[in-house]
Amino acid sequence: MASKKGLGITIAILVGVVAASFSVYLIPENMDTEMKFVVSDFEKYLDDVDEKTSMLSTGVEESFGDLMNHELSPEEYFVTANITQQQVNSLIIELTLSGEPQEWTASYKTYVGALKKLNEQIRETVIVANLMNEINSIDCDEECIDSMDRRLNELIPKVYELRAESLDLIEKSNNFRP
Repeated sequence: MASKKGLGITIAILVGVVAASFSVYLIPENMDTEMKFVVSDFEKYLDDVDEKTSMLSTGVEESFGDLMNHELSPEEYFVTANITQQQVNSLIIELTLSGEPQEWTASYKTYVGALKKLNEQIRETVIVANLMNEINSIDCDEECIDSMDRRLNELIPKVYELRAESLDLIEKSNNFRP
């Protein structure tokens, strides 16, 4: 049975989360609260985003490799993947709000597509981590384990396919630069 203190803390957290989620609907849309992101050197800015993307991608790939080699637990991987996705989302928002001139639009939009593919790749790795977590946590017979292994073998190539698509879009973005 849960303690009263633990139950109270859980309820307080839930109330806070619900209140915070509803506050989004209470903020007026017509106010001039729109975030503006000022960029003056669009080439350097895109180079900086590319460098950050490379670091994030490398970091998540190394963590995924550690997960696959059982050097990192699925729970630890979830933390890494979540933080990386948040950072990728921030880069998407920054690029979207940069106000790039017309000659940079194709390059910026293509790079946003590459970042979205990176997020898809991370989501697929999280699915793999969830499956690995299930394999470790349930009492499964040989047939069940074989089924999960087959599912893993289907998912892993998709992770690398999404990685290749992301890299391809980054290359296209570079080719679209003025």
